[in-house]
Amino acid sequence: MITTYNRQQIEQFLVQEQTVLQECVNLLHRKIPLSDWPDNVRAAFLLALQAGEGREAYKAFSTARHLRLHRRFPDQYLPGKPTPLQRRCAERLRANLSKLVKLGAGSYLET
Repeated sequence: MITTYNRQQIEQFLVQEQTVLQECVNLLHRKIPLSDWPDNVRAAFLLALQAGEGREAYKAFSTARHLRLHRRFPDQYLPGKPTPLQRRCAERLRANLSKLVKLGAGSYLET
């Protein structure tokens, strides 16, 4: 099934993705515990770290490595069934987060 979107909808999607990306960067910079993150940002972040298939799996691995995350997060943090917005935001995080935060920016999440 092909879904068609108009230009305004696509622009809105991009704004939503950018907002989640920027909020994630800010939370990492401020070293806010994952449990205190807004649900939508936490869900996109955790989805971004889950191994997918092919190129997305490599991006997830690279992002986790850049953040210095070496463990799985408890299942209570994982969203049930991801929404399309959460999936799009996760892809945006995989593609851009490493460029926007310092090496090891997520290491505080290990505690």
